[in-house]
Amino acid sequence: MSYRGLLRSIKERINLLDAIRVQIKGKRGFAKPTFNKICMDVDDFVLKGSIIKNKAEQGYIEGLIVKITQRDFPDFCSREGYTGGNKLITYSSNFNSVGEALWKLFQESIKNDYYKSIRNYRMKLKDKLDYTSKHYIPHPLVIKNLGYAIMFIAPGKYGTGNGNLKSRKNEENISYFMDINEVLKRADVNKNEFLTYTLECLYGGVHGINVKDIIDLISVNSEFFNEVKKKFNEELIIKEKVQFANCIFGSLDNYKQKFGNFEQNLSRSGLKSMIDYDD
Repeated sequence: MSYRGLLRSIKERINLLDAIRVQIKGKRGFAKPTFNKICMDVDDFVLKGSIIKNKAEQGYIEGLIVKITQRDFPDFCSREGYTGGNKLITYSSNFNSVGEALWKLFQESIKNDYYKSIRNYRMKLKDKLDYTSKHYIPHPLVIKNLGYAIMFIAPGKYGTGNGNLKSRKNEENISYFMDINEVLKRADVNKNEFLTYTLECLYGGVHGINVKDIIDLISVNSEFFNEVKKKFNEELIIKEKVQFANCIFGSLDNYKQKFGNFEQNLSRSGLKSMIDYDD
């Protein structure tokens, strides 16, 4: 959801070719246990989406789609705890992209119930690759006027595709999204690690992505909220914008042509209420 979050999770630099802001119907929140923190997951999702609208829409979640090379794809998968990236490339060799191959598999998996369709898709994917993961699993998206993409979703109630492999969510008996207070009460969560991760999620708002649903998970009267506000200083916000712009678009001018006015992006995303900044 942000440039900082992407880079911190990848050991070697991945070549980012493009980035686009998109939305899908669904809900997201903290639900996936990993590495001393609880990470983001989605539910009630629809595997179709579109470029974001001028005004954020209720019932939708927003994020960045990044375009990468096939060479970098396995590393990106490993970032999500899914080590089957090379198998996915081999499986999709007769298609234009991995996303297209997975979308065809999903179409073959559709049942009269969406819950059953997702479970069936994961079982078929596991059978095709002889592999699945307890962490995150790739799902296809069709983005209107863009084409196919991939979203990684943590297996929980939909299963891993392997009846003998429990997901991390099932291992911890997590079946719902947690707010910040619930997360911080867990013995397996390191507060500093989780604070860093939360910031990395929220920094997507610098680019105009609506993160109000995440902000709403933080109690405004809490110490954690004050720490988040303190971290949102001008230097870090500028760093997110400049690094993202230079890495993908080559310059701030090119970035502005695609992502628009910085202050308007902060207002649209919900971050404006947490910081003081003039473009």
